[in-house]
Amino acid sequence: MDTAHPPLTVRDGWLVAVLRRLVSGDALERLVNAPGGSLWLTALRRSLVTDAALLAEAALVSGLELWDGVTSTEGARALVGDEWSRRLGVVPVDASATELRIATANPFDLDCEHTLAFATGRTVRPLLASPLAIAKALNSAHVERAAQAEARENGDPGPRVAEDNADGAIVQLVDSLISDGVGARASDIHLEREQSGVAVRHRVDGVLRNVRTLDADTGLPLVSRIKIMAGLDIADRLRPQDGRITATIGAGQVDLRVSTLPAANGEKVVLRILDTRAGGATFESLGLATPALDRLRNLLDIREGLVLVTGPTGSGKTTTLYAALRAIQQRGVNVVTVEDPIEYRLGGIVQVQVNPRTGLTFASALRSILRQDPDVILVGEIRDAETAAIAVQAALTGHLVLSTLHTIDAAGAIARLDDLGVDRYKVAASLKGVIAQRLLRRLCTGCRERDTAIPGPALGRWVPAGTERWRERGCTACGRTGFRGRVAVIETMAVTPEIERAIAGGAPADTVADAARAAGMTRLWESGIERVVAGVTSLGEVSRVLDIPLPPMTEALVRRAREALPAQPSPRLTAALDDFELVDP
Repeated sequence: MDTAHPPLTVRDGWLVAVLRRLVSGDALERLVNAPGGSLWLTALRRSLVTDAALLAEAALVSGLELWDGVTSTEGARALVGDEWSRRLGVVPVDASATELRIATANPFDLDCEHTLAFATGRTVRPLLASPLAIAKALNSAHVERAAQAEARENGDPGPRVAEDNADGAIVQLVDSLISDGVGARASDIHLEREQSGVAVRHRVDGVLRNVRTLDADTGLPLVSRIKIMAGLDIADRLRPQDGRITATIGAGQVDLRVSTLPAANGEKVVLRILDTRAGGATFESLGLATPALDRLRNLLDIREGLVLVTGPTGSGKTTTLYAALRAIQQRGVNVVTVEDPIEYRLGGIVQVQVNPRTGLTFASALRSILRQDPDVILVGEIRDAETAAIAVQAALTGHLVLSTLHTIDAAGAIARLDDLGVDRYKVAASLKGVIAQRLLRRLCTGCRERDTAIPGPALGRWVPAGTERWRERGCTACGRTGFRGRVAVIETMAVTPEIERAIAGGAPADTVADAARAAGMTRLWESGIERVVAGVTSLGEVSRVLDIPLPPMTEALVRRAREALPAQPSPRLTAALDDFELVDP
C-alpha cells in the first residue's frame, strides 16, 4: 500500500487527511488497517496523538466551529430526542425557527444531517466536537434520566445525579477499583449489581474473593463510566458488549479487557487485567518440573504437524502457547498468529485479530495465512468444524500448527476433533502431540507450615511414605490466603506410532490414554503430586483443582458385578469387566 495516500474508503475517511498531518506514514497505515472502531478513538488509544491536537487539526482542515462542550438547550433536546441523539452520536446544541445546531465528531455524515433536517424541518448546522466530549455529554444525560426514572419507579424523588458525577466521584471510584485490583494481583475484577448494592470481587490465583460492596445507586454511573472508557455503547444495556481499556496506574499503564453482560439486577461487568509479562513468558517462568519440561521441549522440536494445548478457561493455555512461540522463534522462521482477541503484542511475529463483522473469522484468516508462506501458525482456538479442518490440512501440508481446545485431558482432544467432524485418519497423520494443563496455587514461602495430617485412603495411596508435606497458613504478604502465585502442571502426550494406529483405528480416548501412559506420559494428577512432594503446593490444593483417578476395581467387586449380570450378558459388558485391573481387597 502507498503509505502517503491511504485509501479514503475506510471508516471516518475524512479523518485520514487530518491524521496525515499528525501521524507518520507507517503508523497511519497501521491505524487505517486496524479492525473496527473509530479512527479518532483508535488513534488516542494508541497514543499517536492527543485529543486536543487532533480536535484542533480537524477544525483547521474542516473549517468548522468548535462546540464548547457545555451548551445543550432544552428546546434542541426536545427537537431531536434522546433516542436519536444516542443513535446518531450527536448532542443537540440549540435551535431556532429555521436552524438546528448539533455537536458531532463526524461533520461529514450526510445521512445524519438529512435525517435530522427531515425530522425537525430545519437546516442542520454541525459544530465539531471530540467523540470523548460527545460520549461524556450523552452519558451524563443518560445517567441523569435513568436515575430519575428509577426514582419515579420507587415512588420518591431520589437524589439528582450531578453532571460532573462521571468526571468526579465516579471517575475516582473506577480508578481506585482498577488500582486495587492491580495491587491485589487480581486477574479479573467482577462488578455485579445486587439488590443490596454492587458487589466487587477479585479473582486472585484462580479463586474469586469478595472485596467490598458499593452503594446500589452507584451501579448505573459506574457501568456507564467503564463503557465510555472502553468505547462501548452506553445506551445499549440489553446486549453483551466487549471492549478494551488502557489505564494509567501510578507511573505505569495497564491493559484491561472489558466484558458486559445483561443480568436480572443490571449489567455485570468483568475487567480482565492483562499481564503484559505473559507475552514474554518462557517455559522456565511457568515453573514446570524438569521431566515435564523436557517432554514439552522434545515435542516442540518437530517442524510440521499439529500440537494442541487443552484445558478449561483460565488454565494458562495462552501463556504456554506464547512461551512455545518464543522458543520456536529462535529458529528464524515466519510465525503468524490468528487470535480473538490479541491479548499481548509479540515482537517479530505477525498477529491477526479476528473480526467477524468484516468476515475475518478464524477459518477465513487461516486460508489467507496459508498464502503468506508461514512456517509456524498459531490459531488462538479451534472452535468449529471449518477451522479444525483447515488447521489439520495446514499441518498435513508442511506447517507447524499450534492451537487450543477445551478438553479435560490430553486424550480427550481426539474425541473433540471427532465431534468437529475431522476424519480419524487425518487426525492420526497430523497430530504430533497434546499438552493438557492446569494451574495450582503456590504455597506462600513466608508462612507455609508442615502438614502433619494423615490423608485419607483415596489421597494417601498417591503420596509416598515419609513425604514431608506443607500446607497454607496465611500472612499479610499473601493476603491471608496462604498462597501467592501459581504454577503449571501438565501432561504431555507425544503421538507415537502405537498411538497413531490407535487413533486411526477409532480407539476410544481411554485406550489412547493408556497407550500414552505406557509411552511415558505423566498424568495431570501425578504431576500435581510431584509438586506436593517438592513442597511447592499442598495436597488440598491439588485435590481442589484436579480429579483423583479412580482406584482399580477389587476382585470382590468384580465378583459381585459378575453375579449381577443377566443370564446372557452382552460381549461388550463381559469384556468391560475383564479389562478392570484386579487388586487385593
